[in-house]
Amino acid sequence: MSAGLTLRAHAKINLNLSVRGRRPDGFHDIESIVQSISLHDTLTLAPAADGIEIRVEGADLPLDRRNLVRRAADLLLESGADRRGARIVLRKSIPPGSGLGGGSSDAAAALIGLNRLWKLGRPTEAIAALSPRLGSDVPYFFTGGTALISGRGERVQELPDLTPWPLLIVLPERPLDTATIYAQVDVPLTPAGKTGSMNRFGPSPPRGLAEWVRAGNDLERHAVRQCPDIGTIREQLRSAGAFAAAMTGSGSAVFGAFRDSGLRDRADVVLRRAGWNTVPCAPVSRLDYRKTLGLY
Repeated sequence: MSAGLTLRAHAKINLNLSVRGRRPDGFHDIESIVQSISLHDTLTLAPAADGIEIRVEGADLPLDRRNLVRRAADLLLESGADRRGARIVLRKSIPPGSGLGGGSSDAAAALIGLNRLWKLGRPTEAIAALSPRLGSDVPYFFTGGTALISGRGERVQELPDLTPWPLLIVLPERPLDTATIYAQVDVPLTPAGKTGSMNRFGPSPPRGLAEWVRAGNDLERHAVRQCPDIGTIREQLRSAGAFAAAMTGSGSAVFGAFRDSGLRDRADVVLRRAGWNTVPCAPVSRLDYRKTLGLY
């Protein structure tokens, strides 16, 4: 029987996000530059004779098919894997409802880990091809690093790694629901044949993280209406020395990028004294990201 294994499921931040239109299937076409960061959940997987047993530590999450890790396991079994079991412990550090991609990252790590645990021998590309069925941004978590995502989020284009500026993630008390935020976006149906405009975000290599952040997040004004703390935190990060600050994804987390770790650490003290929950972290390169998942 296979030995167990432990994987890190890294969070991501969206440096910007453009909603380009609605699709006939009800989803939205987007473009966004995303970056993996050092904040991560941890999945520990061990073989079991039969059945999928999941335990979650650090967050109150459902254990049925609403849980993306369980859905990932079921998807592998439904796609032709012989019936087998696993015990999975998910240790959460990425807050749900934060726009940091924790659930999607957990799902990708579960697919990768179970493929190894069960010795299915499927190529990474074959496993990744299943992942859009779990969520629009799950495919990105097979790539990591700096990337342009488009379509529903399932199309991933690798970009050169960013300079590893120190980052500070700041978390309002209120989580936000992605579907609720997107439902407020009033955009026309995407015209047939319309192509993305990567020029909005600048061709690679980037001229700087701040320039990409200045491209904006089309979801932020809708999220701020539900959680005004987002705007407050963004301005406090800038006042504390961040050269770029913005909401990530559909919120509610806000990140700030700093020129050096000392400035970031001083800002961390200021924001915590203001009553916010903070997470100092850093970008993770594509190579380091893939190493943590055993993709090299």
